[in-house]
Amino acid sequence: MHQICICLIAGALSAGAAEWNQWRGPNRNGLVPDQVRLDTQFPEAGPKEIWRSEPIPSNDDGGHGSLVISGNRIYMGIVWHKNIPSEKRELNELVVRRMGFRNLSQHKGLADKMEEARLALSSRLRGAKLEEWADAWLEEHLDPKQQEAIGGWIKDRFKKGKSAVPYGDLEKISKAGDLLFENDKIFKAWIEKQGFSKLAREQLIKVVPSSIREAKDVVICIDGTNGKTLWRSETPGHPTGRKSSSTPCVANGKVYAAGSTHAHCVDAKTGKPVWSVKLPSKPTASSFLVADGRAFIMAGRLVALNAETGREIWQSEDARGGNSSPMIWEHKGHQFIIISAGREVFCLNPSDGSVVWSVAGGGDSTPVIYGDWLVSYSRDAKIGLAGYKLSLAGAEMIWNLALDARRSQSTPIIYQKHVYLAGGENQLCLELATGKVQWREKRQSTISSPLIADGKFILMEKKGSDLVMLEATPEAHREITKTRVKAMWCPSPVVSNGRLYLRRENHVVCFNLALRQVVP
Repeated sequence: MHQICICLIAGALSAGAAEWNQWRGPNRNGLVPDQVRLDTQFPEAGPKEIWRSEPIPSNDDGGHGSLVISGNRIYMGIVWHKNIPSEKRELNELVVRRMGFRNLSQHKGLADKMEEARLALSSRLRGAKLEEWADAWLEEHLDPKQQEAIGGWIKDRFKKGKSAVPYGDLEKISKAGDLLFENDKIFKAWIEKQGFSKLAREQLIKVVPSSIREAKDVVICIDGTNGKTLWRSETPGHPTGRKSSSTPCVANGKVYAAGSTHAHCVDAKTGKPVWSVKLPSKPTASSFLVADGRAFIMAGRLVALNAETGREIWQSEDARGGNSSPMIWEHKGHQFIIISAGREVFCLNPSDGSVVWSVAGGGDSTPVIYGDWLVSYSRDAKIGLAGYKLSLAGAEMIWNLALDARRSQSTPIIYQKHVYLAGGENQLCLELATGKVQWREKRQSTISSPLIADGKFILMEKKGSDLVMLEATPEAHREITKTRVKAMWCPSPVVSNGRLYLRRENHVVCFNLALRQVVP
């Protein structure tokens, strides 16, 4: 039986069905093209692990980019951070976050109200009573959207009471920007001059490490059979933390990846560098699209590079952003670039970047194209998930479903004339032609984008801890199975030839999902 499974998978590999060579798969639509049947019954501990890679950093040390597969090889683009012991001291965005700062500048007067309430709390108010009081305070002072975004953080400050670092100190530290001190003595002298509270001084000294951060732009190639590293291509980089979370693209024997400050092209077989070119802005979580001899990526603004040489062809002054990835729209024998920018969705001419049309919307999610249909998940909560009919004259909104814009990075899927979305607290299915909601469930989905394989809507829940399979049907929200995989919450899962590939905090892991064949 084991040999039969291997033969079936090997046959699919030779047929090229294993390709997941770019963001959202070979057709950039989240649909797995192979026909491998997937198992739906797993042990309590989760599906069978086939292999795990060598240590590969993530989050602040390696970003949240997803992996791609081509020719049974796995490729990743990583801004690989490393802490180097040093006498110098760094104050940076990571330190500010570790101090517990959240920006409340858009919530006028809230910081003062929060601090007044925190400092007035009695030390006798504890446990369930403190929890009840905090919930009531949040209900009185925050709207539902604010409660979702910052309610947990405020409640945590209430629980710390007078031991929480004053918000004014946290705000002052955040505004100091990136600073580098030659040694610990100079760093502590700077702290004393700022007039921070004792709590802030002690906490700042505690969270600033006796090291400095360095980074390399790394393209890594892993053997899909056993998880062994085949090669690593490295170039000097700049620390950018988790903001650098791009997914590479494999096309025409080359790997295109975005690093910290530069875009890189390397030979897919050997890792030998082909070219490297500075990006318009850093960092980016957008992922390369390669088409018709050009490589497109959103890096502060949409840029088109010559795929062979890296020479810049054009930059868009209109389409600006850093998270959404470009798409191809084919219309009457011509190709156009569709990209979601900050506040609008743009259609551009790929040859010169000129704007064909734009429509209100925009955000971090990647648009989805199906014929002359466009589905976009907007940062604008009033627009939310929207369906457009496309023409050279523009995009006509046919329907929309208002959704909270928080955690809107997840990308929808169009499957059998229906739209599927799993993002934030929403899992839903709509009719493509009308936008009619077929089903909608409130579940703990993650930022990662789902996929559909073997008729199953596959997504991550509980911050990546669980992999969930739903029936990809408009009839009802039906859970087929849920299994523990302990993945990260941002990178998207990849399923290819019955294998599931996921990023964990410190490595890539491969599981077997293929339905076992019974020998007659």
